[in-house]
Amino acid sequence: MSPDSVINEIRESLNGRPGQPIVFGVCKALADKSGRQPWVFRLAAIILALFWTLPAVGIYIILGFALSETEERTRKFFSGLAIISREMLEKFAASLRDMFGPERA
Repeated sequence: MSPDSVINEIRESLNGRPGQPIVFGVCKALADKSGRQPWVFRLAAIILALFWTLPAVGIYIILGFALSETEERTRKFFSGLAIISREMLEKFAASLRDMFGPERA
């Protein structure tokens, strides 16, 4: 496999399917605004996340809320995450009540 074909395969993988955001769509939105390919921003995001994980994730989330193209998708993700978290907490509390409830005494 030649180096050119490896680079092209990486580009195609990082570009994703047309119109389909990988997470919130931040890299695609930035690419559209700057006139570049999405793989450039996705590769930069991956490299930043490898070395500075928390700042990179924080910036990605902030950009998700800040960019008008990605705001709705980001809000839906976090509202869904809140619902799932609440349901898990309720199940955990119910299992604790079952284990240590008054009928156990």
